[in-house]
Amino acid sequence: MATGFANQASVALELARARADRHRAALLDERERIAADLHDHVIQRLFASGLSLQALAATLGPGPAADRVLGTVDDLDTTITQIRTAIFQLQQVPSATPRGLRARLLDVVADVTPALGFDPAVRFAGLIDTLPDAASHDLLAVLREALTNTARHAQATAVEVAIIATARRLTVEVRDDGVGIGDTGRRSGLAHLQHRAERHGGTLDLGPPETGSGDPAGTRLTWSIPLGEADLDQLA
Repeated sequence: MATGFANQASVALELARARADRHRAALLDERERIAADLHDHVIQRLFASGLSLQALAATLGPGPAADRVLGTVDDLDTTITQIRTAIFQLQQVPSATPRGLRARLLDVVADVTPALGFDPAVRFAGLIDTLPDAASHDLLAVLREALTNTARHAQATAVEVAIIATARRLTVEVRDDGVGIGDTGRRSGLAHLQHRAERHGGTLDLGPPETGSGDPAGTRLTWSIPLGEADLDQLA
C-alpha cells in the first residue's frame, strides 16, 4: 500500500511539473508574439507618423504651429523608447544565470513600487548593459535611493525615470509631480547621491521640473557622471 501510494504521488508530481512546463512555454510564446507585434507593427507605425509630422513641420515655417508639431514628434520618440523598454521586459526569461543591468534596474523599480503606490514610467537609451562595473554599481544604488527618497517625501502620483548612456556620459533623471523639494527631509537624504556623483567627477542637480509653464510643481533629480577612458574601452 505504501509503495503504491508513493508511486501515485510520484506520478502526480511529474504531471504537475509537466503542466507547469507547458504553461511556462505557452506564456513565453505569447510574450514573444506580443513583443514581435509591438516591434514590427506599433513601433514602425509610430516612426512613420513621426516622419510625416516632421515633413509637415518643415512646410509650416517657424511659429507656434510648427513648434506644436515638433513637440508631438518628441512625444512620439519618447513613446517609442518606452515601448522598446516594454519589449525588453517581455523578453526576459527567469533563470539562474547573471542578469543584465537593465533587468537589475527594473528589479530595483519593482522593489520600490509598493512604497510609491504606483508603477513609475521607465525609459532607457543607449548601451546600458555594457556599462563598466563601477558605474553599474553606483547606477543601481542611485536609482534605488532616488526612488526611495521620492516615496518617503514627495507625495507624488506619477514618477518618470530616464536612464541614458552615451559614449561619454551616463545620466539618470527622476521626475515626479509631488510637493517639491522643501527645506528638510528630502534634501537631507541626498548626501549619498552627491558623494556617488563626485567620486566619478560628476554632478547632482535637484530642482523643479522644466514644465514650460508657470507651475513648477514636482521635482527633477538629475545624476550625471562622465565615462572615462577606461570606461570607454569597456564600452568599445
